[in-house]
Amino acid sequence: MKDRRMDSILLAAVIFLCLLGVLMVYSSSAILAMVEASSQTAYVRSFLPKLALGWIALAALSRISHFHFRGRLAWLALGIVLVGLVLVMLPGLSTGGRGTRRFLDLGPFSAQPAEFARVALVLFLASFVAHRERWAESGWKGLSWPLAAIFVTAGLVLVQPNLSSAALIVMLGFGLLFLAGQPVYRLALAALPGAIGVLLLEPYQLERVRQFWVHQSGGASSYQVQQSLIAVGSGGFFGKGLGEGLQKYLYLPFPHTDFILAVIGEELGFIGMLVLFTLFGVVIYRGLRIARLASDPFSQLLAAGITLNLAVNVFLHAFVVLGLGPVTGVPLPFISHGGSSLMVNLAAVGILLSISRSVRPRAVPIRTAPNIMRRPSRAM
Repeated sequence: MKDRRMDSILLAAVIFLCLLGVLMVYSSSAILAMVEASSQTAYVRSFLPKLALGWIALAALSRISHFHFRGRLAWLALGIVLVGLVLVMLPGLSTGGRGTRRFLDLGPFSAQPAEFARVALVLFLASFVAHRERWAESGWKGLSWPLAAIFVTAGLVLVQPNLSSAALIVMLGFGLLFLAGQPVYRLALAALPGAIGVLLLEPYQLERVRQFWVHQSGGASSYQVQQSLIAVGSGGFFGKGLGEGLQKYLYLPFPHTDFILAVIGEELGFIGMLVLFTLFGVVIYRGLRIARLASDPFSQLLAAGITLNLAVNVFLHAFVVLGLGPVTGVPLPFISHGGSSLMVNLAAVGILLSISRSVRPRAVPIRTAPNIMRRPSRAM
């Protein structure tokens, strides 16, 4: 199929999000950087090289045919990620605070394998399903390898411990299996082992879940959520102005990562958050459009999985900041400070842009385009 121009609207939305990310990382981290490093620009200076590497990956992957990543390379990518998740558990090879082991120490820099795991899993599942005709009708036999990949990956992340990333992996994996044609009842039964695994959570993880349910029942929320809601509420309609927020003065924990949306709400107000979510809406819509217009099952599932990964990250981050979900460490894509998340998301967008270069012409109605994501007409 002849290559066409990549999706320029998707690209423009990601560019604007990254520019906003630079501004908000500087604004949200300036006070914290002064305390820790005596320099207001410490965090933004560490953010910019990772942003540059992410855009290099995006540019390269957008020009490479995404079909190169299916088959053996998909298995290899998942295998490398699983090895990384094992290595990060070994003494002397991992770094991380608050009793966690999430970053693999690679000398001059570190990487968080859990961030790479989601994209590798999407790549594996899309390749596995696309290479098997009538896969959705093969029953439990066809689910054996996909479920093993999902639960092994999520399990290795959970023991770091990293509940939020493990939950993201499970949601992403099961979401893709649903889009590929698996019935809900079968996926519900397959999810039982994960539900049992939740009972084995670390005490502090269970405490976060308990605090969330107490808050939803009218009780007091956690300190982080209280400060987050104060920040968002005090921003009003137009916000206090860029750099004028007060909660980042060591009141709001992790303002440049886990709660950066709260800083945006305080400084840019409702209007700023509306612009932000409009940009994310454009990215998600264009990603789903690419998935619908793609001409083969592998491209469709890969595009849908990448888009779903971004969407789930955005929604979970927003839910935490607004007190609608238990406190987790989910960064806001393209906005939060964090090297692995930023580079992986930009690389994933590069793959999405590569898929957009081979989609059908616009003249083909989306609703008539055959694709693997349409639910089968008969019960399975």
